[in-house]
Amino acid sequence: MNTDNLPKRGLAGLKAHFKDDLISGFSVSLIALPLCLGIAIASGVPPLAGLITAIVGGIICSRISGSFVTISGPAAGLIVITLGAAEAMGGAGAEMGYGGYPHALGAILIGGLIMALFGVLKVGKVGDYFPSAAVHGMLAAIGIIIIIKQFFPAIGAPSPKGEILEVATEMPHALTEMNLYALGIALVSLAVLIIHPILKNKVIKMIPAPMWVLILTIPLAAVMGTENLAMVEMPHNLFGEGGFQLPSFAKIGESAFWVAVTGFALVSAIESLLSAKAVDSLDPYKRNSNLDKDLIAMGAGSSLAAAIGGLPMISEIVRSSANINNGAKTQWANFFHGVFLLIYLLVGVVVIEMIPIAALSAMLVFTGFRLASPKEFKHMYQIGLMQLEIFIVTLVAVLATDLIIGIAIGILFKYVLLLFKGTKVKELFKSNYDIEVKNNVKTIRLKGSQIFSNYLSLKKKLDSGTGKYDEILLDFSEATFVDHTVMEHLEDYARIAKMKGKEVHIANIDTLNPVSEHPLAARDKKAKAYSYPHLNKRALQVLSFANQWNYRFENRTDALDQWEFYHLSIRRKLIAVEHLVKLWDDNFGYEMADVTTQTGAMTTEDMDKVTVLKISGLPKVPKFYLQQRGFIDDIQKVFENEEVTFKDLPEFEKQYSVHADGDHKEVKQFLNAETIQFLSLEKHLFLSGNGNELLMHLQDKLLNEKEMEALLTIAKKLVGTLAKNEVLFI
Repeated sequence: MNTDNLPKRGLAGLKAHFKDDLISGFSVSLIALPLCLGIAIASGVPPLAGLITAIVGGIICSRISGSFVTISGPAAGLIVITLGAAEAMGGAGAEMGYGGYPHALGAILIGGLIMALFGVLKVGKVGDYFPSAAVHGMLAAIGIIIIIKQFFPAIGAPSPKGEILEVATEMPHALTEMNLYALGIALVSLAVLIIHPILKNKVIKMIPAPMWVLILTIPLAAVMGTENLAMVEMPHNLFGEGGFQLPSFAKIGESAFWVAVTGFALVSAIESLLSAKAVDSLDPYKRNSNLDKDLIAMGAGSSLAAAIGGLPMISEIVRSSANINNGAKTQWANFFHGVFLLIYLLVGVVVIEMIPIAALSAMLVFTGFRLASPKEFKHMYQIGLMQLEIFIVTLVAVLATDLIIGIAIGILFKYVLLLFKGTKVKELFKSNYDIEVKNNVKTIRLKGSQIFSNYLSLKKKLDSGTGKYDEILLDFSEATFVDHTVMEHLEDYARIAKMKGKEVHIANIDTLNPVSEHPLAARDKKAKAYSYPHLNKRALQVLSFANQWNYRFENRTDALDQWEFYHLSIRRKLIAVEHLVKLWDDNFGYEMADVTTQTGAMTTEDMDKVTVLKISGLPKVPKFYLQQRGFIDDIQKVFENEEVTFKDLPEFEKQYSVHADGDHKEVKQFLNAETIQFLSLEKHLFLSGNGNELLMHLQDKLLNEKEMEALLTIAKKLVGTLAKNEVLFI
């Protein structure tokens, strides 16, 4: 993407992108409203606390944040700490009179100041330190805790007190005390959250799933009788009883207070850093957040929110992913999200009090399941056995102790595994390498183990190298072990460097054996060469097609950068390119493949697979995107460029939308009258040019053998039509 077209910042950005950011901010506010209320109630504090944090985060912190399209607010991941702090310092929940609430606010305020200090001390780079398996284990444990805790209010049963494992044992007994009205509300809520992502209707999709939950459960609760259900309670005077709450420091001398402070500071910082980095990977403009500045903003925001009764604040991944998907361009979307929530608070209290708590609890149960779903376990296993072991140890440790101790145990466990694998003690925190510079190319020859905790020293050399040289070569010929976290970071680093016009190449990585089939699996020279399983059913299907026509078959390629086309890499992350079929015909290359992409991140992560066909050998391929007009609402969110117009071809304009990253004239020369006539006869065709090659596909799915043959036939006909375009072949 052309970096000259980056969205403007500040007041210029407000003027230039007002419509996009306003619409996205409104859409995100509809998601944020029920989640903020639910997170606050689950944390054992008044519902108002969640809204305070989101409003402060949006209206104030968005103006000083170091990120671009993140959304600030309370997070489900901090429910455990807030609830524990409130329970330990006076009591949590309305039934306990929110006794621990003021003291928890004091801990949040100090924790926020410490988090801001992290940013001042420029420790944002430690986001690269934490091993991904330990972080995912911590998040999965949080998910399990949320499910257990919210199970009781979701079914209308009394919530027991005690350690999480003790509470879990009370779940069967709770079924004998459940409220059938609450259960009905919860089941409807879960059904909406499960079904909504599957539906294709655009009218339904315009309204986010959490808002559909409220649309359906509010009238359902009215029919059931609100006297039969626990309902959200809001203050009618923000400055009176139940309104803004000042923090208390009366417990500052107790250990529980400082345990909470430590939890708020560390977990908030970790989650904010991870969320900001995840959102950066989804940003269509590939911008990089200033993580230190973001820590300062989130820390200061937490303290400011706590000063008037709010929860801790982070850059929140679920709402941030929705913000990107809704077409946000700048942090003004976060600002508008906060403004809309303030409006809801000022004029919509009556409606908010119609929300049954069982619906909010069901939303959090669903969120908890996303954090700890079986897919997470499967994903860790697919990366490698070590990842799964660290994931499970961290998860169990968090459940048995707490978040901070649990993730520390997970990290220590990884160190033990690394030492057993032969990593030297001196390599634990400092990368071992030699450096050579020749012909403006910086070569870094890596030695020994390259692991999560010595990556920072390697990254420092990478940063200095990309600042001075056009190309960096990472030579792994003398390395003995590279863990998954480093493989993941290097893949991201190379992608970002390429966006800046720099090249980071990895050489001789094949001298180390991958521990699994995953493209970013750890590499170990001492391990046996990974024995890939027999070709799966899909691979055999594609191989059969290739053999039938005498085409070349390749099971997988690691050259993902060669498949970066707009509709594959904008707001998506390329994960794998598999089951390739290759052939040459009349000096044109055709390469068909199954491409796996990731949309969203962490709790919003989804994988999509599509069969595409890449055509090489065509001269003068512009950077453009063409798809059927029925998807125009989505495409407008992807491109800031104005649509390429074909006023003299109204039927084509009615059927297709075309967008370009560059000169519209070049696209019109490429799509001449004869090509357009050909395209008008095809249905469900997507075309994308990256400046060198052309990519096409018919549907967002994996194709069977007959459909692959049809796609290849269409591609050859298209090439034949383009070959008649004299402008291209001059």
